[in-house]
Amino acid sequence: MKLYNLIIALVCTLFIVSCGNEYDTTEYFDLEELPGYVAFDADGNTINPDRSVAEDAGAFNVFVEHPTDLTSDATANYTISGDAVWGVDYTIEGATEAGGSVVISSDRGNFAETYRGAVVVTALADGEVDGNKTLTLTLTNASNSSGDIAVGRGGTEYQRSINITLEDVDM
Repeated sequence: MKLYNLIIALVCTLFIVSCGNEYDTTEYFDLEELPGYVAFDADGNTINPDRSVAEDAGAFNVFVEHPTDLTSDATANYTISGDAVWGVDYTIEGATEAGGSVVISSDRGNFAETYRGAVVVTALADGEVDGNKTLTLTLTNASNSSGDIAVGRGGTEYQRSINITLEDVDM
């Protein structure tokens, strides 16, 4: 009986071993560097950068990231839209009512995960019950000394825009 069990175990082992695939590492792998891009940074593991802040929150940062290596500083341009009113509901440091730009430094500093630049938005309390307002920033183009850089995550529409809801605190 022991011999019979040993033969069955040996046959099963040979069968299992023979079922494996032999892989040629050069056959299935086509490694290529992903193209660089700029996009609004989303918190955590989400691809949605949208956020809500109280209208009396004051200044806060909206980050634009470039997750691959940068050889020189990059500049990303953005437009501003939405029903929030410039100078009444918000201001953006260094921008105009139509839009602005953000510089992404090629120096990440110590232990930074990605190259990032900050758009500094200041939410303004207006003292009026006027409901929530929306501010939308949309990346239009980006470049550095190497040339144009795609906008949106991977050059797609993902994270190309951010909607910021300014929540009315006067209700």
